Parts: sequence; structure tokens; C-alpha cells
Amino acid sequence: MMEELNDEVQMVRNYTVNAKSKSVYLYGIIKYVLWFHDHKPGVVEPSLRALLDTVTTDDTTEAYKQKQSHVKLYVECDRREQPLDLVDSNVHNFECIVMSLRKKDGKKPGKSLYGSMRSSLFHLYRLYDVQMPDNYDNEQRKFSKGLKRSVYSDLARARYCFLVGTNTTDTAET
Repeated sequence: MMEELNDEVQMVRNYTVNAKSKSVYLYGIIKYVLWFHDHKPGVVEPSLRALLDTVTTDDTTEAYKQKQSHVKLYVECDRREQPLDLVDSNVHNFECIVMSLRKKDGKKPGKSLYGSMRSSLFHLYRLYDVQMPDNYDNEQRKFSKGLKRSVYSDLARARYCFLVGTNTTDTAET
């Protein structure tokens, strides 16, 4: 009886986030897990870490794709065992992950990716029904506010350079 109720509760919880959002969150969770695997492997769940360690190829792009696939399957298939020790991960780790993100051209991403990463982290805690550490949300909110300002500042500088002109025939006086 109780097992049936638990299954029903889980089914209802699965419908609280729509499929498109889940795929966006999964993308962020994968990045989050792989960052930990590279920088703080002890935080990654041991069986997942062992699986990720089996990826051996000289092609870094192919290796990354294989690791992404492993994390994706792990998160989608095993809802009981969290991929990371969520208690041991902290706001500073999240901030470092966000600041390490780059587009394919090596430049910083826009603010929407930063927001998606933040939402992904909240989803990760919700998915495994783990309470976020005290003050985590507040610290993230402050960091996100500063991050938005820095992104807008970078955009304003880029727009100014574009308006003034980077072409040798353009000058500030024109």
C-alpha cells in the first residue's frame, strides 16, 4: 500500500516541471557534475566517478560527449542516488562553475545561460529531495545580481565600441 502511494507521489512530482525545462536543467546539471569531476572528484558519487574515469580518448570533444552521455543516463535512470554529494557542494563552487562557462568561441555567455545554470542547480536539489544549505539561495541571489550587472556592463562596452566603430574609417567624432 505505502509503496503504491510513494509511486503515485513520485509520478505527480515528475509532472511539476515541464519536459522542455527538464532538458534545459539536465544540460546544466551535466555541466555541474562534469565540473566537479574535473575539479573536486571526491564530491561525485563513486560509481558515476568510476564510470566517467573509464572514458579514455585523445579526442577531447569526443571524451566530453561520452562523459555527458554517462551523466545524462545516470541522472535520468537513477533518481534515488544523487550524482554529487549535494551537502558538500557550496555556493563558491557554483560561482566558480558559472564563471568557467564559455561559448565555443571562448567568450563569456549571455545572462540567460547564467540564469539557466542557477535554475538547474535548484532543480538538482529538488530532483533528489535534498534541502539546500542555509543561506545558499540568498548567496546565489546576490551573486546573480552582480553577474547580471557585469554582463550588462560588458554588453554596454561592446555596444559602445560598435557604435563608435572598430573600423579604421570610423572615429568617435562621427
